[in-house]
Amino acid sequence: MFRLEDVHVAVADSGREIVHGVTVEVAEPGIYVVMGPNGAGKSSLANAVMGHQGYRLKGRVLLAGEDVTSLPTHEKARRGMTLAVQNPPEIEGVRVAEVLAKIIQRFQGISDIAAANREAARLLELVGLPREMMSRYLMVGMSGGERKRLELARVLAQRPKVAFLDEPDSGVDIESLPLIAKAIKTLAEIGAIVFLITHQPHLAKMLLVRQVIIMYGGRIIATGGPSLIDEVQEKGYTRLAAEAQGEN
Repeated sequence: MFRLEDVHVAVADSGREIVHGVTVEVAEPGIYVVMGPNGAGKSSLANAVMGHQGYRLKGRVLLAGEDVTSLPTHEKARRGMTLAVQNPPEIEGVRVAEVLAKIIQRFQGISDIAAANREAARLLELVGLPREMMSRYLMVGMSGGERKRLELARVLAQRPKVAFLDEPDSGVDIESLPLIAKAIKTLAEIGAIVFLITHQPHLAKMLLVRQVIIMYGGRIIATGGPSLIDEVQEKGYTRLAAEAQGEN
C-alpha cells in the first residue's frame, strides 16, 4: 500500500506553495496515470515526495504503513521508491554497464558481476536498446528516446515497489512510444505501483490503466477509470477544472 496524505508542496527558496492538499491511496500494483497541463504540480509532487531539496513537503508519505516522509532520497530508494527523471543528465566517464550492474547488484542481490552484466544487457534489450549501449557513457550523445528508455532500464534494474515516471513520453520520437509502454507494463507486471506522469494521452492509451488522476492548479480535480483520458481529450483541462469547481 502507498498513500499520500494531505500533501502540500512549496518551493524551498521562495516558500510559494504549488501543491495543495493532495491525498492519494493505492492498494494494488499497477499503472496509475497522473495527468494535467504544464504547471499543474505533477512533477513537483513527485520530486518532493522523493525528497528533492528544491521543495518542502508537508503531510505524510506512507509506504506499506511506514511513514517515510522525512527519509532522505537514498533511504526511500532502499525501501523501494524511485523516480525516472524528465531530463536524465549526461555523465562523462561513467559507462552504462557500470551504472546498471551496480544497481542490479544492490537491489536484486546479484553479487556476480558477469551475471549482473547479463541482466543489464537483458534490460537494455527489453527497452529496445542494443547491447553495444553498455560501453557508452551515461546519456552522452543519446537521442531523447534513447535517454528515456535507458532511464526506464535503470528503474527496472531497481525492481521498485513504487515508481514515479516523470513524462517519459516527452521529447521522444513516435517509434519509442511502444518500447516505453512495454517497459512500463513490465514494471507493473513485476509488482510495482507505477505513477505515470504526463500531459498527453497517447502513451496512457497504450496501457492497461487502473486509475487516472487529473491535477490542475496544484490540486486533484478528478479521478476515474481509463475513460477519463477520453474526457480530457474531449473537454480539455480548463473545462474539466471549471466543472469540478462548479460541483464544489
